[in-house]
Amino acid sequence: MEMIILYVGFTLLALVAILKRSSVYNALSTTREVLGKAQFYILQAVVNLVQRIVWRLNGVQEQLVKAETGTVTATSVHVQHIIHRGVLSAFNHPRPWDFIGLHESFTHPGVLLEANVTLYCITETHAYFVETPSNIAVHHSSTSPFFYMAQFAHAVRLFSVPLKEFHKSADELGDPAVPVVWISNTGRCGSTLLLQMLEQLPGIRCFSEPDSLTNIDLMSKAGQMDPEGITRALRSAIRFICKPAAGVQRIAVKPRFNCVTEVEEVMALFPEFKHIYMYRHIGNTMKSYYKLMHRDLAVCVLEHLVNSPFVSRFIPYVRSYLYHFVSGEEHLSKASRDGLEVDQINFMGWATLVLLSPITEFKKIQERRSSEIPTLHYDHLMARPTEVTTAMFKWLDLPQDDVQKALKAMEHDTQAGTMLSNISNTGDNIRKMTSRDTNDMNVMLKLMGIPDMTEEIELPIDIECMV
Repeated sequence: MEMIILYVGFTLLALVAILKRSSVYNALSTTREVLGKAQFYILQAVVNLVQRIVWRLNGVQEQLVKAETGTVTATSVHVQHIIHRGVLSAFNHPRPWDFIGLHESFTHPGVLLEANVTLYCITETHAYFVETPSNIAVHHSSTSPFFYMAQFAHAVRLFSVPLKEFHKSADELGDPAVPVVWISNTGRCGSTLLLQMLEQLPGIRCFSEPDSLTNIDLMSKAGQMDPEGITRALRSAIRFICKPAAGVQRIAVKPRFNCVTEVEEVMALFPEFKHIYMYRHIGNTMKSYYKLMHRDLAVCVLEHLVNSPFVSRFIPYVRSYLYHFVSGEEHLSKASRDGLEVDQINFMGWATLVLLSPITEFKKIQERRSSEIPTLHYDHLMARPTEVTTAMFKWLDLPQDDVQKALKAMEHDTQAGTMLSNISNTGDNIRKMTSRDTNDMNVMLKLMGIPDMTEEIELPIDIECMV
């Protein structure tokens, strides 16, 4: 019942966004989106309620308890047939409740090694895998620019396994048997293009945002798992992401921007990995984020709540909660210590703090790790594609003969036609960046010690200087 109330509440709040739409067509489109999201979560709440009753009666709940307590191993994987799927926002990281599934069977953990079964997400207690049709290459940009989106769109079955059995299977799997490239990044900086360049090479498999890594990072930040558990989850996740596959001679992994906090742990667990950090002019990065964020209804509703004078005056605890939700306790405390009037900072200011604070994390890592992680500036790649790509290939020990193959990826945009593309077909429907947005974004950039929207940022240890 609480879930139904929550999502009905979200639906009512989203109607505010509808009223701001500039045309009848856009209003109708938004209404359909709101009703679709509400319908999914209400249906999910109903199905979950019925399942709790049915599973107790038919023995499924008893079998789940046995799997979680380690009483059974051969049948510790719970299989569900997916009948519906939905997410509140395109920015959401994958979670098991993205799907509505019906109980199908229990099976052996060996199923997780099958080629068309891939790791979807991790919680404090379980790892979740999805099965996709064998003719769908979920890791390839021709299917989707992002791995987690391809998994979500094409999943037909959901597998859940207790973490104990997940780790046991990962230990049996072992470390990656082929070279791995780890591409950390700021997001909206050309890192997806970089991965698509590598994808042109024979024998290489690329993973653009395998979001089990995001789950682990967020659990770590929230203190939902102890450091030892985080380390073990990270090791097991990477082993499954990089599991052997026919014809794959090299793997490239590009996590989300926030996963830069995992880099040193990854380096300790897998010292043979090669690393790159990609970034872009701060102003262009935030302009790209701005366009993307304002194509997402849930983000627009969240922004309205954060910026609303009514919410601030009459229900201040909502705004206070959103401060923590958007920026986290650490950022909020730092802003207060620096004398900022947090009530005066708008949504884009807080969003900037979240989106770009990983740059400050990377700078700290770079100071500790010296020259182990070269940087790659998007503008340099665009200005001197052959020279920069050649230098990158030398660092990664890739054949120089394949440089021209990689450059062919620049001829097309695999994000075209999606909300992710910088070339949008939504026209005037996107809210324009205001001077207040720019000012508050610059305030937060200054707080982090990062150049403002008009200044260039140049991180040291450029990849061209490393070879």
